Amino acid sequence: MKAVTFKLNTVLAGVVGAACLLAVLLRAFAPITAWLPNIDIPCLAAVSILAMVIDCYIDYFTGVKKPARCWALTAAMALLTFWLMPWAAGLADAGEALRIGVIGAILFTVLAFLFGTIRERLLSGKSNVLTPACVGFEMYLACQCFMGILL
Repeated sequence: MKAVTFKLNTVLAGVVGAACLLAVLLRAFAPITAWLPNIDIPCLAAVSILAMVIDCYIDYFTGVKKPARCWALTAAMALLTFWLMPWAAGLADAGEALRIGVIGAILFTVLAFLFGTIRERLLSGKSNVLTPACVGFEMYLACQCFMGILL
């Protein structure tokens, strides 16, 4: 049995931390913060997909074929990441941060599972270096369509 890796959650924490830091810096130094995006499903999907694409490229350049994942712990750590980082950055209060954490964890886990299955299919044959980025872009467009259906 393969050892379970949590590198994807580490990359997610780095991407969410960088996004929160950028939002805090823009809020501190820019006089107009109306153009900052809301923390909604497309924003959470963009951050999640960016983390998955970065993780895929790290695995691609290090030669890892298929990392083993524990989906329950992946979801739990994504919940903590999406809950605590916006709250610590002051982007949301405690109740809203918990809602963001739950929605972000569900979205990240589903997207990671879908991206992982697509990735397995792509690695079974010859694929281009840009394929993970293209798949991530298509998944982001699908999330925007899903958000349009919900509203």
